[in-house]
Amino acid sequence: MVYYLSEVEYKLLLKDIRPVSRKVGVTDELRGWNWDRSPLKPYHEVFLPMYLICSSYCPTSRDVYLNKVKKEQGQLNHPLSLGRVLHDTVSEAYSRAKQLDFDAQFKNWYKSQNYEQRLIGNFTLINRYAMKTWNYIMYNAKSRLQSTLSTQPYGKEEDLLSTAVPFLCEHKISGKLLGTSSILSLDCYDYMRSIIFDLKTGVKNRKEEDRLFPTGYALVFESVYEVPVDVGCTVYLKFKDNRMVIERDLFHITDDLRSRWIEDRDKKSEIVYEKLDPGRPSKCPSSCIYREVCGD
Repeated sequence: MVYYLSEVEYKLLLKDIRPVSRKVGVTDELRGWNWDRSPLKPYHEVFLPMYLICSSYCPTSRDVYLNKVKKEQGQLNHPLSLGRVLHDTVSEAYSRAKQLDFDAQFKNWYKSQNYEQRLIGNFTLINRYAMKTWNYIMYNAKSRLQSTLSTQPYGKEEDLLSTAVPFLCEHKISGKLLGTSSILSLDCYDYMRSIIFDLKTGVKNRKEEDRLFPTGYALVFESVYEVPVDVGCTVYLKFKDNRMVIERDLFHITDDLRSRWIEDRDKKSEIVYEKLDPGRPSKCPSSCIYREVCGD
């Protein structure tokens, strides 16, 4: 299942990452609940979406300037459309599984979303990949529930489902206390093991950069609920030769990662507050959605 750890990953969590996180710990001033004091307290009343804070697709961060100052929306492309559909698919499949609706038809749900009228891309591939993802989640969720039922014969399905599928998917939360958007969606929070997951689809593995996303969401989670979150996981959902491949990067959310997230937030909020154009980079990424307007 997308957010279930493999046997090896679970051992890594229990014998390596969790003990290290307890031994090393986190400096209290870098916990999200200290949002009202330095260094977490935002300098400006600027609220950036998490993807603008954490991503570094543009070497000069001009994407932040174009989006928040010039109000450019960028241009949809196939990778962006695929990511949106797969995120929706994962969220909806988990939601149906939690309602014990394992026989829900993917085709009916997909058709109701009108993706081909709203997005741009190769929809033959997008539909195929989304269906594979949906079926994979449904099969595994049902299998996990049946396994749990077999060990707890007196438990009700509805009760046991909360431990068989212990995930909050697309959980809505406000990041205003930390200078981020008031409408954030966590891809997944495992409330049994206190792990923040962030889902990446069809992208290159940028381990260090990608770790900033779970770090940012963990800080926001701590700021709102005052619950410590020490472990993050980036999930890479890819397709190779028509086969779904899942890779996970499980890690301790360290002081260094928290500090880097704060630095990136402050740097990019300064661009917006001061309306500073950082200029075009010497080389633009081919996947940048602002390529056509960046030269204006």
